[in-house]
Amino acid sequence: MSALSGENGEGCASPPFSPAPGAPRASRTGRSASLPPAAATRARGGAGGGRSRLHRPRLRSAWARRGAAGGRGSAMALGSAWKQMSWLYYQYLLVTALYMLEPWERTVFNSMLVSIVGMALYTGYVFMPQHIMAILHYFEIVQ
Repeated sequence: MSALSGENGEGCASPPFSPAPGAPRASRTGRSASLPPAAATRARGGAGGGRSRLHRPRLRSAWARRGAAGGRGSAMALGSAWKQMSWLYYQYLLVTALYMLEPWERTVFNSMLVSIVGMALYTGYVFMPQHIMAILHYFEIVQ
């Protein structure tokens, strides 16, 4: 057996790591050994009616959610709000490419962003009334 042949002598080098004991091994077709072909295709997101990973079901209206809660309206509303906020945060991570950063880097970036936005809002709150009054005096709307 040469140095380039694998453990079964197929002529390819064996991978630098092996799967966990008892884990299903992939066959030559790329399908999982434990799944039938149709299920393996759907699990990979291919043909067979499987949904894509980015598919998100439509949210029902607030009226429909209240009717379906069955007396647990506040708990269901909090759970739904938490789910929606988690989804929006996930979208924020994807759009800004923050998902590639380590947690401490993400924390530094988010804290800087929050402080800059906070300073801009404070500055607008303090100085905008003065600017608006100056504009109104200029156009002689207010005497």
